[in-house]
Amino acid sequence: MALAELLRTLEAQAGERVDALLARARADADRLRADRADVIARRHAAALAAREVELRATAVRELEERRREATRQLLQARAEVLDRIRNRSEALLTERLEDPALSGALAGELERALDYFGSVRVVVEAPATVVDALRRRLGDRAYLVLEPTPARRPRLVARAADGSLSVDAAPASRLARDWPRLAIELASRLEALTS
Repeated sequence: MALAELLRTLEAQAGERVDALLARARADADRLRADRADVIARRHAAALAAREVELRATAVRELEERRREATRQLLQARAEVLDRIRNRSEALLTERLEDPALSGALAGELERALDYFGSVRVVVEAPATVVDALRRRLGDRAYLVLEPTPARRPRLVARAADGSLSVDAAPASRLARDWPRLAIELASRLEALTS
């Protein structure tokens, strides 16, 4: 009987060792799975963080490109509006150059132009429709000769009789000279309207 009891004891001890080994193996496996899950989670978090950085950088670039494009379109639209304003203003001023009702304004433009000539003889070319009104407004000046321009090409030009100086006194020419300053003022008014 002792042998049978010894075998049972050995079997029991072997079973306990097997159970202990299995328990340790299961615990090691659980720990490895947990470690592996932790490693995977860290890798996943690092990959997500890297992707987030990449996506944010892409979004910043795209936003900046869209802002630049929007600014370019705004500036282009503003330039087109300013061109239309200038072209229409020049056309209106050129059309109205022959209007006798504007002879006072034209006389003022000529007065400014005549300041450049001093006492030399000056020939003024003006539309035929306003020559008489200009004579009345400018008065008798011995050094000043008014000549009508052809109807197909009206202009308002003061030139020295000797050809040494010529001043275009047409309002459209003054607009062209003053356009850079006027364009800045108009642009700021346009911006105020759109803000």
